[in-house]
Amino acid sequence: MNYEVDAAVFERFPGFRRAVVVARDLDNAREVPELEATLRGLEEALRAEPGDPLADPRLTAWMEAFRALELNPKKFPPSVVNLVKRVRGGKPLPFVNPLVALFNCASLEHRIPCGGDDLKVVTGNLALRFASGDETYRPLGQPEATEHPRPGEVVYLDTGSGEVFCRAWCWKNGDVSKILPATREVAINLDGMEPVSLPDLERAAQILAEQIQSLLGGRTEIHLLTPEQRSFEL
Repeated sequence: MNYEVDAAVFERFPGFRRAVVVARDLDNAREVPELEATLRGLEEALRAEPGDPLADPRLTAWMEAFRALELNPKKFPPSVVNLVKRVRGGKPLPFVNPLVALFNCASLEHRIPCGGDDLKVVTGNLALRFASGDETYRPLGQPEATEHPRPGEVVYLDTGSGEVFCRAWCWKNGDVSKILPATREVAINLDGMEPVSLPDLERAAQILAEQIQSLLGGRTEIHLLTPEQRSFEL
């Protein structure tokens, strides 16, 4: 299985980088009470921050990227922006399962979009690219509903089935590849846009990989995707 970011994405957004944490043989059904405590602590810290957290350059960079794609970030908020808005508004994030909690923690701590997908459902290769509009997307929690991305929208998809795993780059994950307690093999994406540097992104990925191994077992590996290294073999 190949994982690739299309060159056109880097050409259009030269400040973009992606780190991918691949984890195998993990136990996502474990009870990890300390993880929920960590998530709630990050939420409390965010609510206590002075000023407007949405003015953080790490977040405004994503809102500007969405506007460049003619996506209104108020209607289509980047995932990290949505998390920050929700937490700042006093709503706790749901504790879905340990893996989801781990990348939500990473997103809040580093203020970067994070999302993961169950690799067992992949039938072809994984790609981040501009959509043709023929791809299929099934919203999370609505497996019978189908949508099609706009032509030119950045999507993350399975090239074999044409199923979009995440619409609008890092807006909303789909139902097909959702992470469940039974999930044992995942690819978790951590996205950085300048001013987030590649070393910053790699450090966030390393912390997440260590947390996965410590709390859920299994094996992890980290891949960095850049204009010079756009793909890797899974």
